Amino acid sequence: MVDEQSTIDKSANAVYYGTSLADIPNIIRTPPILSDMQDIHDPDHVFLIKPFKYDPSNPDREPEPIHGMEKYMDAWDDDHVRLPCSLGNVTRDGRHIWPIIQKALAQLKQKCDEKTVTVHDIKTTIQESNGMNFEIRCLKQLINQVFSAEERAIFLYTILSKMISLALNVGTICGQPPRLLRQESNRSVTMSQRQASSLLACGFFCLFPEPHNRHSTYQSLNFTHLLKSGAPWKIEKLKCILHYFRRISEDMPKGVLTFRRFSFLKNSDPKWIESQVPLSNIHMIANATIEDQHGFLQVDFANEYIGGGVMNEGIVQEEIRFTICTEMLVSVLFCEVMLPNECIYLIGCEQFATYSGYADTFKAKATFIDKTPKDSWGRKLSQVVAMDAIYFRNPIDQYTISCMNRELFKAYASFHLPKSMNNFAFGIATGNWGCGAFNGDRHLKAIIQLMAASEARRPLIYCSFHDKHLIESFWAIYEYLQEQKATVGDLYLYLNQYSMQHAQSTLFEFIFSTPVSSLKKS
Repeated sequence: MVDEQSTIDKSANAVYYGTSLADIPNIIRTPPILSDMQDIHDPDHVFLIKPFKYDPSNPDREPEPIHGMEKYMDAWDDDHVRLPCSLGNVTRDGRHIWPIIQKALAQLKQKCDEKTVTVHDIKTTIQESNGMNFEIRCLKQLINQVFSAEERAIFLYTILSKMISLALNVGTICGQPPRLLRQESNRSVTMSQRQASSLLACGFFCLFPEPHNRHSTYQSLNFTHLLKSGAPWKIEKLKCILHYFRRISEDMPKGVLTFRRFSFLKNSDPKWIESQVPLSNIHMIANATIEDQHGFLQVDFANEYIGGGVMNEGIVQEEIRFTICTEMLVSVLFCEVMLPNECIYLIGCEQFATYSGYADTFKAKATFIDKTPKDSWGRKLSQVVAMDAIYFRNPIDQYTISCMNRELFKAYASFHLPKSMNNFAFGIATGNWGCGAFNGDRHLKAIIQLMAASEARRPLIYCSFHDKHLIESFWAIYEYLQEQKATVGDLYLYLNQYSMQHAQSTLFEFIFSTPVSSLKKS
């Protein structure tokens, strides 16, 4: 039976519990007022573009590279992405690699323009650019067996040629290497969508120098593993990514993207047990996805290495999001592995494709025209936060108070608003964070995220991924807690006591059987 406070959301044709989405602050309905780019004097915010202000009456105006259209300022150090065009990119015997890459790509482009190019030529180009053998059976299967004759011709003769141009001109398109978003920093990188496409084209041809240290704290953007043989869903991922390249080759988007690392001061998490903050408003829904909740902060169930397995076999929530919003892949290039007090924001990334299924049933479906409006910088009013949960090899470990504290701090760091936006606490769209392959308890993670959102004074939109029972039971718990005027501190007491008796019941059952008034007597 649907609770009397539940209703039908006709726009989504879905039953929800709690507050209507129309009553939750939304960044699209009320965009924040931003300082102009030229007024940003933060040394930790690097712009790869000249100061730019979006003019809705002139949507085809495009941001310019920071140093102009023809100039490249090189950097080859431990604080910047190492671009393939850098003079520091040399072979072991000291030869510059970029001229080798230029020659190989130019020859491939000539074959594209002459309409004689084959998939084998792509393989040869990648091998010549890297000086080693490569296996690209997944790409070969997609182009030669899955694509129609028309799709194959469009890719090989038109799209591939434009991808080569984007890679060849990475220096002048970007103007300088992006700065690395290193651990324990609060750095940001703002770039144009064209600059992102150039970096992704370099990744497709596997041009980025591999780290000398095998234990690198960064992932690689090179498509080395994506192109080689493997699980059938890798073909579906490649379909989405090549569709992105088709879209931008037909009409290059003119927008702006920002990637921001946020590092919360260690040991500065709230004193949870003392918190008197009431519980936030909540909207609970079973059959809607997080990416459908436009205008809210959308949670990426991230790996500590952003992107997770997106550049290889992985295809769960994070990898799917990065595949259909292909520009998010760029973050893999410069985001160091996250610490427990850190998260990464992906701002303005456009969605290019739709999909069906999940994990091994994932299928690329169709093009997606993203009509999300833009802010004054030219970024889509889309904000995603990557926050990594603990992988519990032994699920019992998650009931220790130390692990609960870690997940609370991670969620709070991700939901916390900067001072400049304290007056605009737009909603957070999340769901079963860390509850799939990471073995998290759905009841526990739901309560932890409710606590973090409440402490951050932000409403929560909870999408349970078709788990209607979870939504019904979570709503019942929420009503029970509201009736007793429970605070964030009360929920922490529940967690503390539950950690010592988790084997006897579920967390929701424990809360139902333990009145708030009895907690403080324990």
